[in-house]
Amino acid sequence: MFYKDGDYVRNHLRCARCNSIPRWRALIYVLSEFIPDWRDLTIHESSPDGAASEKLATECAAYTPTFFYPDVEGGTSKDGVRCENLEAQTFPDEVFDIVVTQDVLEHVFDPAAAFRDIARTLKPGGAHVFTVPWFYWQPTLTRAVLRDGEVQHLVEPDYHGDPIDPRGTLVVTEWGPDLCDFIYESSALTTTPVRVLDHHRGIEGQFIEVFISRKGS
Repeated sequence: MFYKDGDYVRNHLRCARCNSIPRWRALIYVLSEFIPDWRDLTIHESSPDGAASEKLATECAAYTPTFFYPDVEGGTSKDGVRCENLEAQTFPDEVFDIVVTQDVLEHVFDPAAAFRDIARTLKPGGAHVFTVPWFYWQPTLTRAVLRDGEVQHLVEPDYHGDPIDPRGTLVVTEWGPDLCDFIYESSALTTTPVRVLDHHRGIEGQFIEVFISRKGS
């Protein structure tokens, strides 16, 4: 059973049992369909949040969550959670079968470096499974850049909710139709967008795509 606690279906169509929202349900559904043995694999999730992350943490024994804390050295911990910057991780090469990011890659100032470093940490044949708002009908828009350590806004600032920062997180990029090409050029990962619309499973709304980027074996 599902109920709405707001007008934006993607974030407000709640499951009465687990409190999940459509994009979380979509990620778990796609993960289970395309990588059904995920529970037995090694998973790194950057910036976990919500019911999908809770399911991964509960059911996958080799699950590693990380957050990026600007004031904490990479590879060390804060409040029991490892700090990692997706653009320059401290993990060794080829250690994870799966990397998961949920609505993270629109907030990264150097996405090419992030995709490249995600690919580096994946084992051959591994996959980056992620969600991101995908404006496939319009060109990619860079909303802000980082120059000499200072954020420069190119358009009116927009912020999304952040599980560790009540101020929210700045939207840096609105990804357009070139997203999959950008990932390949940055990392050599081959990306497939998967769109599931399933009223029975409560998977509906805008920006419901789940992306799977594969590393060659």
